[in-house]
Amino acid sequence: MGSSIEKLGTWRFLPLIGCLLLCGLIGLTGFFLAQSVTSGLLKSEARIDGQMWADYLLRNTDGLVEVAAGKSPSAATREPLRQAGEIGRIYSFRIYDSRGQLKLSSEYPAKTPNASQAIEDMGARIAAASSRPQTMTFLHTARNTGDPSHYASTMVPITSKDGSAVGWLVANIDQSDRYELISQTVMIAALVMGCLLLIAAILGFWFHARQRAFVEHKLETLALHDQLTGLQNKSSFLSRISRHLSTAGDSGKHCALIVCEIADIDLIDQNFGQESAENVILMASQRLQNVKLDTGEIARLERSRLGLFVHSVTDPMAVLSLAKDLTAKLSEPIVLNGESIAIQAHAGIGLSSSDGSDAAALLRSTELALRSAQEQGTPGYGFFNPEIAQDVRRRVAVQKAVADAVLAHSFRLDFQPIYAIRTGELNGFEALIRLHDAELGAISPVEFIPIAEQAGLINKIGAWCLQEACRVAVQWPAHLIVAVNLSPWQFYSGSLIADVRNALDQNQFPSYRLEVEITEGTLLKDSELVMQQLRVLRDMGVAVALDDFGTGYSSLSYLRRFPFDKIKIDQSFVRDLSQRQDCVAIVGAVAQLARSLDMGTVAEGVETEDHLAKVQAAGCTEVQGYLLSRPVPGPQVAEVIADCNRRLAANRFRIVA
Repeated sequence: MGSSIEKLGTWRFLPLIGCLLLCGLIGLTGFFLAQSVTSGLLKSEARIDGQMWADYLLRNTDGLVEVAAGKSPSAATREPLRQAGEIGRIYSFRIYDSRGQLKLSSEYPAKTPNASQAIEDMGARIAAASSRPQTMTFLHTARNTGDPSHYASTMVPITSKDGSAVGWLVANIDQSDRYELISQTVMIAALVMGCLLLIAAILGFWFHARQRAFVEHKLETLALHDQLTGLQNKSSFLSRISRHLSTAGDSGKHCALIVCEIADIDLIDQNFGQESAENVILMASQRLQNVKLDTGEIARLERSRLGLFVHSVTDPMAVLSLAKDLTAKLSEPIVLNGESIAIQAHAGIGLSSSDGSDAAALLRSTELALRSAQEQGTPGYGFFNPEIAQDVRRRVAVQKAVADAVLAHSFRLDFQPIYAIRTGELNGFEALIRLHDAELGAISPVEFIPIAEQAGLINKIGAWCLQEACRVAVQWPAHLIVAVNLSPWQFYSGSLIADVRNALDQNQFPSYRLEVEITEGTLLKDSELVMQQLRVLRDMGVAVALDDFGTGYSSLSYLRRFPFDKIKIDQSFVRDLSQRQDCVAIVGAVAQLARSLDMGTVAEGVETEDHLAKVQAAGCTEVQGYLLSRPVPGPQVAEVIADCNRRLAANRFRIVA
């Protein structure tokens, strides 16, 4: 934006130059207009004066008609002409006949020869105008010695009694003084007008320059500051931090960055409206600005995230105390429209001495500290911790890997066999999702599934799992089922039933061969919503299993409210069967409970012969674990099926009695 403003500044004088050129053009136009106005006024004045004196002479002088006809003028004729020439501004009179020949002149003899150019010119005009006799006026400048510098000639026809023109009376009027007066007046008016225009142009340029400066300042303010709070924005904040860090590094001083965030601002937006959410942010920024700092910078970094940069730090504990005070102050309830809104703030702290020598690195470290404080809950603030930062970076990397896998459909399903515990027959497989990233390698579902849930990607992943499981399982023998784990978020999304139907229909997979597994935690939030969807699945013919029973928020009411097809006993109980008698009792009790409710029981995590014997003795109906088979990729399922058939034929699947 700065370069754009500089380019605009390069042309800032163009309006002034244009105004000056316009003023010059107006001045030239005014000059020629003044000349035209002067000529018009002089001609009008001359016509009035000439007509007036000519009419006077025509009325009061005898013999003019005869003189015009060629007779010699009498003394009575000459005298009025001479006297009139001495009065006012009319300095001479001439009489011409109808053909333009001079017959009488009031001028001195030396100035009245027929050869005079002025007389000849006027005679020619009279000859040309004889066909249309009317009063005419002509303007002249001095031609001969003794002529006024500016004068006019008014030509009036002399008519006989019958109205015919027999000659012309020409009155020559001295206009030198009047020309000077009129031209000076017009030029002064033009000069005043030009000065006014010039002043207007200068004032216009000054106003335009002032407006431009105001706009540039406004643009700079918008570019560097947040519009809601008036604080610096992120780019301006980082730029000033960079400049200060470079100076502080040379002097050996240390700085600190505190990033605060208002939690659940989206919930405030949903419950109270966008205006209330913005008011919460505004009041939080005002609280932050009230903090007493000797030297520091405050900025709004994101929607609900504020930054405080401390220029000089001598004791890290003082910064920690400041962060504590900030979170406490920002977490105080805010009253809007008479209603108290509870808010919670967290803060992360980064030190330039250890967490980043440049602005971007320091901000990253501080944001990682903030994220750690948010995840840990209380006290809600803390320093940057490299170990926690490594975990956070890992979470970010895993989230990116999950998002990429969703777009590329690069997940993989492995299948772990489920056996009937008494006969050793293969009942089906549990589909287990796998993710392998080019940079991170193999990522466990225990790690990436929670991250996918938080990122809102689990619904797409769950839909893909259903599709892929049905696509692979449709190729198996018809008696084998496939079990797919469901996330609680799939129930809350509202698309689960449609995803199941699409997977069954598009792969022409029988619904009785599909089994879905849910954990007890799925039923905790809005259990009725979950139960309704489970009933729909059961009505479709899909089996439902309760997974990891005994490890979560176990409640017998769930078993009473919904008739699950199976209960899966968590592997943590099976793993300790050989060492702990209480695990044996729990497994036996669960198996007995399931049997009484007409539900199957699956023992997970069977890894030894002793595990197998104890779960069989407890009354479990199905079993899966590494003792029998590890999860295998889809193409290897056929080998597992063939191997099971061989063992059954050879009676090699032994059950401890």
